[in-house]
Amino acid sequence: MTVFISKVTFEHHRDALGIGEPQPRISWRFGGNVVDWEQSAYDLEIRRGALTTYHFLSNGSLLVPWPESPLASRESAEVRVRAHGQPGQASTPWSAWTTVEAGLLDEESWSGAVPIAGSWKIEHGKPKRPVYFRKSFDLDASPRTARLYITALGLYEAHINRQRVGDHVLAPSLQSYHHRHADNTFDVSGLLRHGRNVIQVLVVEGWYSGRLFSFDPSVTRNHWGDNIGLLSLLHVTLADGSVFRIPTDSSWTATTGPLIDSQIYDGEVYDSRLEFPLTESANDDNKWDAVVELPRIKGVLMSPDAPPVRRIEERKPVRIWTSPKGKLLADFGQNLAGWVRIKASGQPGDKVTISHAEVIEDGEIAILSLRSAKARDTFILNGQENQVFESRFTYHGFRYIQIDGWPEKDPFNDTSATAFVVHSDLEQTGWFHCSNPLLNQFHSNVRWSMKGNFVSIPTDCP
Repeated sequence: MTVFISKVTFEHHRDALGIGEPQPRISWRFGGNVVDWEQSAYDLEIRRGALTTYHFLSNGSLLVPWPESPLASRESAEVRVRAHGQPGQASTPWSAWTTVEAGLLDEESWSGAVPIAGSWKIEHGKPKRPVYFRKSFDLDASPRTARLYITALGLYEAHINRQRVGDHVLAPSLQSYHHRHADNTFDVSGLLRHGRNVIQVLVVEGWYSGRLFSFDPSVTRNHWGDNIGLLSLLHVTLADGSVFRIPTDSSWTATTGPLIDSQIYDGEVYDSRLEFPLTESANDDNKWDAVVELPRIKGVLMSPDAPPVRRIEERKPVRIWTSPKGKLLADFGQNLAGWVRIKASGQPGDKVTISHAEVIEDGEIAILSLRSAKARDTFILNGQENQVFESRFTYHGFRYIQIDGWPEKDPFNDTSATAFVVHSDLEQTGWFHCSNPLLNQFHSNVRWSMKGNFVSIPTDCP
């Protein structure tokens, strides 16, 4: 019978890339089938170029202090742990090596990156059209490592060379942006190549400057700002050791595109007839508009201290039917927070609208509880076969959807739509099951309520 160290973490982060603490505290968990084993001391080995070993007489395994000098911005270290039992008890084997890497720990580390926005006029009292930002650049050699540090005045989604960066959604998270502004770190080493590269980022108003905190759309916009902007730094170390940086500045370009409208409460409008290809041609840069540089971000830039929001689960319709008023409805069998992906084939200009609701009333979806929130996503087809549409910067609380405008030539069935359950990627640490079905259902309701109300911060309703 043995005991071993099953997991090492830093500041409770499952992924310690881009951590915001220069002296991250270390924790570890034990595995094995020994019931009376107790730690009396532990060893730490840390590799930062040289290997250093530390020994501590302590039974602590939760957030123990970092024993070395602080990490610098972008510096990484490898750590492993060994624990010793009481007299007569065996020590654990060394844990696997775990890497921690600091993000950008101060403003100077952003290497001159400034927030940028489209150069066109914005009507500040109305919804702001999403902005596509673009930067093309050449690398003289293959990249050895590359990190993208990124945040937005709004919500963002980034692509490099047509490939999506990371799997976060609704990023950066909702926060008091005038006090703190989270930035994310991504390892993009595998997305870059020798020669021409293109980074493209879509930014929408999100919580930052969209409608928030009230259902009166006339008074609740621009809570933290009145523009849509992007701040990022691409830091590349080439194979020969040289460093290449791409900060957001006036050399970037911007345009509008197929995502016409995106709002947290009201949903999205996407017109696929306006799609444009992502190419590496320098001519494409000339077709886009100039950007303007914005003042520095007001809040302190820092790494997130909570897990990112992700697509966690998928659900298919369990029932599809026509309502008494002739509306096409679908039931996903569970009240959830998230959005729907559809696959449709139709004529150019066909408009498919998805309305969301939590309950059925008199045979129709009940939307009275939504008040002024539309909770509606609209997708306009371009005539291609099997087009796939998915909302990305809004989310809804729903079990049922109403589908309007579905193309007649493409009958709606259980493969036409998928619901994504979206929430902060929290680790489940406990389970419950008993012989009483009512208690089991109560526990299930609690878990689903938590899923629907942990979208970057705790909320009272999705």
